[in-house]
Amino acid sequence: MFNNSSLASPVTGRTSAREFNRQIPCILWHLQNKSSYNQAEQACSAYTDFVEFGTGLTIAFWLTGLHIIISNAAVLWGIIRTPELRKQIYMFMANLAVADMLAGIGLLVRCQAIAQVVGLSRLYFILNIATFIVYSQTMSASALCLLSLSSYVAIRHPIFFHTHAHSAKRDAGVAIVTSWLILTLFGFTPSMGWNCLDMPDLKCLDIFPLAIVAVEFITILLLICVMLFTNISVYIAIKERQKRRLGQPGGHNDHNALQDQPNDAAERKYQRSVHKARTVMIQVVAAFIFWLLPIILIPACIKAGEKCGLSLLWPLLIAFNSAINPVASIIRTPDLRQSLRRDITTIYQALFTMIRGNRVNPQDEQIPLNQRSGTGAASRSEQNMPTGQPATGLNVTPFNQGRANGLVIIEID
Repeated sequence: MFNNSSLASPVTGRTSAREFNRQIPCILWHLQNKSSYNQAEQACSAYTDFVEFGTGLTIAFWLTGLHIIISNAAVLWGIIRTPELRKQIYMFMANLAVADMLAGIGLLVRCQAIAQVVGLSRLYFILNIATFIVYSQTMSASALCLLSLSSYVAIRHPIFFHTHAHSAKRDAGVAIVTSWLILTLFGFTPSMGWNCLDMPDLKCLDIFPLAIVAVEFITILLLICVMLFTNISVYIAIKERQKRRLGQPGGHNDHNALQDQPNDAAERKYQRSVHKARTVMIQVVAAFIFWLLPIILIPACIKAGEKCGLSLLWPLLIAFNSAINPVASIIRTPDLRQSLRRDITTIYQALFTMIRGNRVNPQDEQIPLNQRSGTGAASRSEQNMPTGQPATGLNVTPFNQGRANGLVIIEID
């Protein structure tokens, strides 16, 4: 690791012979030439890579990060709270919500802490936060890939899907845990030392080695290819089934109606699978669009250097997919939407009752106890009630009602 006291030899004469268009490549080149970080920062002070966030950009980061965290937390809460949603595909949906929440946390940390870090620590902070955001999107791609595979099996191989339904939750849990273990160990290798700050002799793209950038890109590309293949195959299967249904002759007699009842139940299950598959398609298309933009813009922006105005926006562009996924999940999942609506209604009623309860009527303290809530009026009505009539006052118990036709009514509170 480079620090302010190590490698304090003066900057060599060939330092000024090379020109750079950004500050980070300039600093890395000086570190490779055995300069201290202070000397490298002073030699590269003309570049302005580390521009502070303006008010508008800060608000955009905060709003996007909070939206990602709150909406995905709502999806996760609704799935946990609703027994009907404790199925395989909703386990994958909860996995996607957890992965997307990491992106929201990364945006808030990137926005809040960058101004408080100076010196070489700022480069390490940028390294760690960039690694964290890319890791969150890798996990999001993995979660979408698992969702796509689940939809593919349900639509393309429904018999296999239903015959293995008893082990679906176990299989989903194993797949989720395995993906998190493998991708976590792989995703944080830059923070564990495989970076151009601790190893400046590597071929680098900014502060990341080209090798890790290539491996990360290939990993996400493979996950995207799996998502595209499965969802295109599901889309073709849905269209083919719709064509077969349109080609069938209409009309059924009464005898066939009884035979078609099992088929109708199977058709309803299939339509639910189609609805879930289309939800996954929407999420995959949105992810593909918002991942394609950074893949195109970031290399062009790095090449343009200070002329590029999007250098501060790339975390927002990469993580914006995580803001779309929970919205699609809530809108396209009726059970989840109804569960969240019930919880919101319950919270609203509790707050309304609490606010109303704080408004105490001072006159209540002056009303006798036997006259509050109509108790006195009920007692007087019972005293004036003719013999033989059933008692209907507010304080009538089953014992009182059983003795209502007697000569005496005994009140038991």
